[in-house]
Amino acid sequence: MKKYILLFGVLANIISYAQSRSDLFRAAVSNASASDTFMLRDSVLCYFTGDADSDSSFLYDLVREKFITNDDVVFMRSQLKNDQKTLWSKDSIAGAVIVPSAQCPSNALSAKKAAKAWKSYFKSHQKGFYEVGKPLFSKDGNSAVIYTSFQCGAKCGNGGATLFQKKNGKWVAVKHIYSWRK
Repeated sequence: MKKYILLFGVLANIISYAQSRSDLFRAAVSNASASDTFMLRDSVLCYFTGDADSDSSFLYDLVREKFITNDDVVFMRSQLKNDQKTLWSKDSIAGAVIVPSAQCPSNALSAKKAAKAWKSYFKSHQKGFYEVGKPLFSKDGNSAVIYTSFQCGAKCGNGGATLFQKKNGKWVAVKHIYSWRK
């Protein structure tokens, strides 16, 4: 009987965690102005990997501003070091139309090749796509940093990282950490 109670507790935590991630993802994409149905690149891009080994990073800026603690930074860095690039699937994100990475134009192309790649992409998909990183959760699970971007052409797009905190059971954007626009 104790095994079943323990198993039920573990399953409840997994379901709660999955729901929390799904809610966070939805808040992050809503924060990025995605419509109800949107294109999502299948790969998980994480622009925080340099922070796993860095002593001077934006995570410490969040500590200085008292959004997270030093323990949270250690916990978040451990998530970065242990993270693998898993893929989003149509089952993991409601409203997403998954675009395989192989069909997405590379950011490392020359201007001429990028324009050609985007022209080819738009023939198939008609609109840009979102990239969403895996969330980095604080130790208590009530704060998370997540990266989102919207790619819409060789000279079109925006993105950045946002700190979310759980308030009254909902994820709320509280601080934009960095952003870019092209």
